[in-house]
Amino acid sequence: MPRKRGSHDPFNVGYLSKSVRLASSRVKGSVGEYRFKLEMMGQGREVRKIHKGGDFVEEYHTDMFGNRTRRRSKPIVHEVKTGDSQLSDAQERMKRRLGRRYKVVRY
Repeated sequence: MPRKRGSHDPFNVGYLSKSVRLASSRVKGSVGEYRFKLEMMGQGREVRKIHKGGDFVEEYHTDMFGNRTRRRSKPIVHEVKTGDSQLSDAQERMKRRLGRRYKVVRY
C-alpha cells in the first residue's frame, strides 16, 4: 500500500525531511507577519516587533503622513498565526493574563 502524502508535499515527491517541512512553516509564518504589518500600516496603526509574549505590539495611531496622533493607554499585543497552528502554552498564559488586549490574527 503506498504511503499517504500530506499537504506539505507540494511537488508530490513523497517523504520530505522534518527540517524541510519546518522551513516551509517558518516561511509561511514570516509571510503572515509581513502581511499583518502591511495591513496595520494601511489602517494607520503603528506596530513594532517584539520577541517575548507575542509577535507585535500596537502602541500608537498614526495619520496618513506617518505622524503619531495618539498613544494607547494600554498597548495591544498581536499574535499572528498561519494555517491551523495552535497557541503555545506560554501564549495561552499570556492571552489569559492580558484578556482583551491580546489579539490572535489568523491568515
